[in-house]
Amino acid sequence: MRLQLYLEAPERVPFDYLPTLKSAFHRWAGHNEALHEGLSLYSYAWLRGGRAGRGGIHFPEGASWFISAFDEALIHELVSGVVRAPELGLGLRVADVRMQRAPEFAAGEQPFRVASPVFIKHEIARDKPADHLLPGHPVADEQLTATLRHKLRQAGLDDAGAAVRFDPAFLATAKTKLFRYKQVQCRGSICPVLVSGTGEQIQFAWEVGVGHSTGIGCGALV
Repeated sequence: MRLQLYLEAPERVPFDYLPTLKSAFHRWAGHNEALHEGLSLYSYAWLRGGRAGRGGIHFPEGASWFISAFDEALIHELVSGVVRAPELGLGLRVADVRMQRAPEFAAGEQPFRVASPVFIKHEIARDKPADHLLPGHPVADEQLTATLRHKLRQAGLDDAGAAVRFDPAFLATAKTKLFRYKQVQCRGSICPVLVSGTGEQIQFAWEVGVGHSTGIGCGALV
């Protein structure tokens, strides 16, 4: 299930707004141990509707944002949280909220655009910094598939046949995006992906996102 949020925005929002989204999400979700332990079976987009300018991002017509989750109960909990406290911070405030059920996906391969950068953290050795893999890297698709299958098993679903890969038609035009999390510079990819599997597995990817760190705003799909 997906939660579509429409936000009132101030004249300017700072570029580094991701911690504010993360804090609002957890504040609305309340005390939920499952969100702090293990894998994130949810994802959320970056803000839409803005244009970059001097000193920040401008949202002349307000901003939109969405949160998706495998657990429908979490979405309902978030709605209750929004009603109690519609302010996110930085002058952002929820003006309207709508719940959206997942589309019915047929088995096969489904193309998706990304609503936040796809982040792939690949650790080769414990004593060396992890690589941040980009489209075209020899093991990028393998890592995307392994992460999705791991999350499927975590959710108690069949992982056989599920796969994710960057859409090869867009490799030449894929863009990268630097973002910071806990003072660490991370590099993600803005590149469409192809998700294959059963309809249930594809729906799961639509809800939980792809790649690593979906719990901090990476890998959300549209």
